[in-house]
Amino acid sequence: MWRATGLLPTRSGNSSTIRPELLRRVALWGVALFIACWFLYFAGRGIWAPITGDDLMNLHGYLLQTPRTLLLDNLRYWSTAYRPLGGLFYVGLYHLFGFTSLPFRLVCFALLGFNLVLLFRFCRLLSGSNEVAATATLLVGYHAWFTDLYYSSGTIYDVLCFTFFFAALDLYISIRRASRLPSLWETLLLIVLYISALNAKEMAVTLPLFLGIYECLYHPQQLRPILRWPLKEGRTMVLTGLFTIPYAIVKTTGPGSLAEQPLYHLTISPLRFFKTFHLYLNPLFYRDHFFHDSNTGELLAAMLVFAVLRRSRSLLFALFFLLLSMLPVAFIPHYSAFFLYIPIAGWALYGADTLVWGRKVLLRGIAWSRAPGIVMVSQAILFLGLAAILIPLHKRESPAVMRLFLSQEPPVGELTSGLLRIQAHLKRGAHVLFVDDPFPKDQYLLVFITRLVYGDMTIQIDRTAVQPRSQAEYRNYDAVFRFRDGHLATPDDTLKRNQ
Repeated sequence: MWRATGLLPTRSGNSSTIRPELLRRVALWGVALFIACWFLYFAGRGIWAPITGDDLMNLHGYLLQTPRTLLLDNLRYWSTAYRPLGGLFYVGLYHLFGFTSLPFRLVCFALLGFNLVLLFRFCRLLSGSNEVAATATLLVGYHAWFTDLYYSSGTIYDVLCFTFFFAALDLYISIRRASRLPSLWETLLLIVLYISALNAKEMAVTLPLFLGIYECLYHPQQLRPILRWPLKEGRTMVLTGLFTIPYAIVKTTGPGSLAEQPLYHLTISPLRFFKTFHLYLNPLFYRDHFFHDSNTGELLAAMLVFAVLRRSRSLLFALFFLLLSMLPVAFIPHYSAFFLYIPIAGWALYGADTLVWGRKVLLRGIAWSRAPGIVMVSQAILFLGLAAILIPLHKRESPAVMRLFLSQEPPVGELTSGLLRIQAHLKRGAHVLFVDDPFPKDQYLLVFITRLVYGDMTIQIDRTAVQPRSQAEYRNYDAVFRFRDGHLATPDDTLKRNQ
């Protein structure tokens, strides 16, 4: 029989349990405060991060669309529109606060914090243990290779996808733990959450798969008769699966889909999946070319054997989750460590469950080990000991990853502040010339920044770096911006018009 799991029992009305229960509540809130401080200590500087190159491209692209189109694209979730939920984020905040990074970063950090709450609930629902959930949340509370999540609003797609994906998963599991099926309104809410996750990013397509896996692991006795199951216990999985079909077909074959871009060309094979999987293991565990095909296979086999020997539903679900949640990115040649943002939940649940199990095994031989005080002390030692191990690892890895991140970012902040400092007044649809800019000819950085700073998508941009202009031609422009030594300089007053 599978091991039964449940939350710590409480007996209201029994005065002997009041103090331990109060201590548990205080400890839980203390852990929550610790994780919040942990997250802000390591990642909090990202609140003040400037607009990034990805932000420019995304915001500019969405502003070229009408608000009506953006709203309709979120309803037509199956269309090839590029992640329309992110469009509402960008356009909404831009119209409310203008071209400044702080509102974007504050919303991103609020969502990142809320996602830790969703992760805690996810792990507690599956393991039945607050300790496992808290340990897993500490593991995900910061990861150095997720720098893009902390310093770039361009990862809002991953952040929003995590939010709606786990909101749907948590809601479904909590309903099934109550030994009932989702009602009509709960089913509609689950579908709305799922479609919202799909509108955020393609990573969400695996949700129906995990609903089915949950049913197989946690309610296997209800799988029979098999012909009735899709209409009863499996109906939510079937419904979300049906919503997935048109989405998957159009997104992979429709005109203008991501699959047409070289970075998203699909190469589907078991070998490709395995290669991608072990490539992601190295940054996940802060290793450099340590994992390869053979030891990755050995690790996964050992994890499977351990989960089976323990007869643990939560470990098996975590193992399936960390493997199968990689499917949307496993067959493309584009790699980014923050693609692990959803899959890391499976790794955290598996690792936390194993650590807590190990703590209990170590205490099992001690006669007085079940005393509430001893249990809480051992829990604190495990939690704080894990934090003590992670701190030097995070501190070692973070600077190198940050240097890599910054090396790939264009000088968006410098250019933006330069344009704001000059404060040229431009008429709508102005024609602007940039002289001697240092950027590649095929880069649209100056177009994006100028239009977004002035809030005018009709501004026309010319560059002498692309097409040389004579001094006499400068007078044909509404404004001329010069670069000196690679930096934006104040244009000569005699060369500006319509100031």
